[in-house]
Amino acid sequence: MHRQGVGATSVDQILLESGTGKSQLYHYFSTKSDLVEAVLRHQLEQVLADQRRFDIATWDGIERWFDSMLRAQEERGFRGGCPLGSLVAEVVDRDDRLRTIAAEAFSAWEDRLATGLAALMEQGELRHHADPGRLAEETMATVQGGYLLSTTKRTARPMRQALDAAFERLTSFAS
Repeated sequence: MHRQGVGATSVDQILLESGTGKSQLYHYFSTKSDLVEAVLRHQLEQVLADQRRFDIATWDGIERWFDSMLRAQEERGFRGGCPLGSLVAEVVDRDDRLRTIAAEAFSAWEDRLATGLAALMEQGELRHHADPGRLAEETMATVQGGYLLSTTKRTARPMRQALDAAFERLTSFAS
């Protein structure tokens, strides 16, 4: 679904790729929407697991996390975009339940960064007038734009620029 999209991924293709039968698939997922929900939740766990590899309560950790996102995008050949965002973009207007799950997924991703920024504030490394939640949401919006443009242009430049801009914005609040 990440490589070719939700709409272009048939149930028969999923059965073939997973080596399962229809009865087994429908035992766990009564509809394709249920399966897409599971995929969204899985992709969220993947992006959070990647984010957790870095101490984002440090400037160095945030920078290393950003570099990791860019490397992963490069390794995918700039195809598929954000593992979470690309799926979300496809389903957000078709299924309100999936839109809600997607919004919660992005919030969880942002919350992890906001927690790291709040820790930086507590350590005296982020100004007290900064708003960690707002900065995290701004960062995610910038990152998503970087994913989209690097996927469209099949080059690292837009994503590198987006990540650099996000880091500059964050560090503009450094103490």
